[in-house]
Amino acid sequence: MAKVMLDGLRKEFDQGVVAVAGLDLEIGDGEFVSLVGPSGCGKSTALRMIAGLEEPTGGRILFDGEDVTDLEPRDRDVAMVFQSYALYPHMTVRRNLEYGLRKRGVPAEERAERVAHISRMLHIEPFLERKPRQLSGGQRQRVALGRALIRDPRVFLLDEPLSNLDAKLRVHMRAELATLHRQVETTMVYVTHDQLEALTLSDRIIVMNHGEVQQIGTPEEVYTRPRNRFVAEFIGTPAMNLMEGRLTSEAGTPAFAADGLTVPLPPELASAASAERLLLGVRPEDVAIVAPDAPDGVAAEVVLDELAGAERFLYLTVGTTQLVARVAGGTAHAPGARVGFRLPPERLHLFDGTGEDAAALR
Repeated sequence: MAKVMLDGLRKEFDQGVVAVAGLDLEIGDGEFVSLVGPSGCGKSTALRMIAGLEEPTGGRILFDGEDVTDLEPRDRDVAMVFQSYALYPHMTVRRNLEYGLRKRGVPAEERAERVAHISRMLHIEPFLERKPRQLSGGQRQRVALGRALIRDPRVFLLDEPLSNLDAKLRVHMRAELATLHRQVETTMVYVTHDQLEALTLSDRIIVMNHGEVQQIGTPEEVYTRPRNRFVAEFIGTPAMNLMEGRLTSEAGTPAFAADGLTVPLPPELASAASAERLLLGVRPEDVAIVAPDAPDGVAAEVVLDELAGAERFLYLTVGTTQLVARVAGGTAHAPGARVGFRLPPERLHLFDGTGEDAAALR
């Protein structure tokens, strides 16, 4: 295991294209950290620089205080699992697992012990004499993980390892990865565009966009206290409702006003606003559905009622304002039906400005 420090890490490609713009990050010994963001945000480039597969144009990479920026990949003692399984098709599972150990000259008895240990941990003992073409996608992914783990690396790097799996298997493998990390306690850096994977697996999440860090925090911090509009919209499914409006006053109480909608605000939240135009944010699960004529409720029209198993997503419109409510599965609402909703003041988020980098006020 190792503590990883990225000090001003930068990668600039030809014609001034900046993939990673001065990344500062400290990853604790044994920590599971996810780099998450849309395609092209720089997360895979950052991972490849940690691995030594991409040369930085600035900054340093340190493992336990040792500068490894200029070391070759083989000298960094890292193991990497890619989106593709990258198994040797002509070798059995056993030979795939022990290949790296053979190259390093590990004695046969120790190789056998490590293969037995890893295969038990990953539940691939019955497949040791099979070849990759005889395995399912999930089994191949376990072998790929095993081949990396068997070396007992200082740092374990995973680049979208579950993206080739179907939805059901992806959920299963997420649980397997979480269990695996608890067992091996190896420092893990995980790259994904799937924010649900990041939320469920990570000790901390680094949200990136356009090569820059937007927020670093625990999954709960990133979900419940997004720093800006980008994080609020990217993290969460469905995304946080964001409504454009302005600060006003309702009977002496500060309020947020949008077309067809006025929402009272806590004074401490309203007092932090400095921009003329604001964004009010609320998570879909915090939109409380009530009767259309309920006191303190806002009447809205149902545009779409989307059944998602045990819950429903109600797409609502009031004036030109639209929002989504996540509710328990139950009675369906026909398009055009009238309902009411309330927005609890303690669950509201206010952003200063309306652009992508609009900053959260709390």
